Amino acid sequence: MSEANQEGHQEPIEAGPKGREACGHDEVKALHDVEEAKADIDKAKGEIRHGMEDLNAAEQEFDTAEHELEEAHHHPKVIHFSVDGENYETEQRNWTPNEIIKDFSGLDIATHYLIETDPHHQASFQGKGDVPFQLHEGARFQVISVGPAPVSDGTARTGVPFFMAGLKSLGFNPTVVPGKSEHVYFAYEIPTGNFAGRQVQLGLIVPADFPMTSPGGIHVSPRFYPNRGGGTHPTGGIHDSADFQNALGGEWQYWSRPYSNWGAAKKAVATYMSHVWKLWDTQ
Repeated sequence: MSEANQEGHQEPIEAGPKGREACGHDEVKALHDVEEAKADIDKAKGEIRHGMEDLNAAEQEFDTAEHELEEAHHHPKVIHFSVDGENYETEQRNWTPNEIIKDFSGLDIATHYLIETDPHHQASFQGKGDVPFQLHEGARFQVISVGPAPVSDGTARTGVPFFMAGLKSLGFNPTVVPGKSEHVYFAYEIPTGNFAGRQVQLGLIVPADFPMTSPGGIHVSPRFYPNRGGGTHPTGGIHDSADFQNALGGEWQYWSRPYSNWGAAKKAVATYMSHVWKLWDTQ
């Protein structure tokens, strides 16, 4: 070897097999880590995508179920309703007023028309007997008698005779209390509420100018509650009914429940009887 080589010049050192192997191992490991991370990202994206699909499907099922529930609430398969205080049910949704009168009251459509007395759906179908409408759950109807047209036919238009004729048209059998010309009583089956199905006697004092003035509250036999002057319906405003009790025997109570807005109401016997229906319905 020359002196120059010995003193000033160094030969380059080539990387040995171990050096190249170490460098290649790091690159392979890094590449492997990148591929794994990419695979994890792709997997996570797939899970998110499937999760969003499941979420969308669940939301659609929820919307469908909610819609079906709302439809079932507003449009039940079996519809419950009442006519003149009698409860009925049907699966038929579309009716005409005349069909309801004929099918559920048996009265003559030529001399009667239908009214709806539900507080949220009050309506008169007079003159609209053949116009179809959609029956809703819980509907309440009364059948109203128009009476004979001529005034000179001798038919009573006021007072007790008029009120009794109206009760008879609704299927009741009223009687005047002996010695009390304005006192009327009749058998009544409670149609709804906590006492539904019970047979009672109802009494009414009918003003001489009915239908201009309605009867006050109802007289009831037998007793349902202790007497109580104050308070609210159903247990308040209850007193002994001496006139009915002395004349007919048994126990009678007077429930002070006047028709609160008779001046604006359809002045008919059925209208007052819808008030009586509600008194029992709210027990």
